Amino acid sequence: MSNPYAVVGLTYDGADIQLADFTIYFWVVSGLIETPTVRGVDTVVPALAGRVEGNRVNDVLPIVLEGAVMADPSLTDLSAMRSDWRTNVRAVRSLFASNRARADLVATLEDGDILTISARPMNIVQLRSVEGEYVGLNIELEGYDDWAVVTGS
Repeated sequence: MSNPYAVVGLTYDGADIQLADFTIYFWVVSGLIETPTVRGVDTVVPALAGRVEGNRVNDVLPIVLEGAVMADPSLTDLSAMRSDWRTNVRAVRSLFASNRARADLVATLEDGDILTISARPMNIVQLRSVEGEYVGLNIELEGYDDWAVVTGS
């Protein structure tokens, strides 16, 4: 985790998405605590009380990351700032392209446990923007199955 202020560290496909200089910084707003949807149904049998519980398997877990992309704060030249900002936006857009194969989203929790889930980018939603300087984004992913504990309890 390269950003000392991150409570829950995140990487996607091996790329750090919480850079120390905050040029790219995202956190999980939903999907870390929630449970996945399941496949499988109960069967209602006529003349019997209640239902027969069917087998259920985890299906997908909607995950939303929120964050921002900015220019390097050490830059003072306006054209250099805008160029750096666009480079960072392109990097995020490429990393979370909706036509790419799924990859591992890895979360290092506040207690040191490391969780991973195979997730596919679904959409990037622009929230707010100052073109050439800052853009706030939501990144929607679809996790498959559920988070797996890599290390920890």
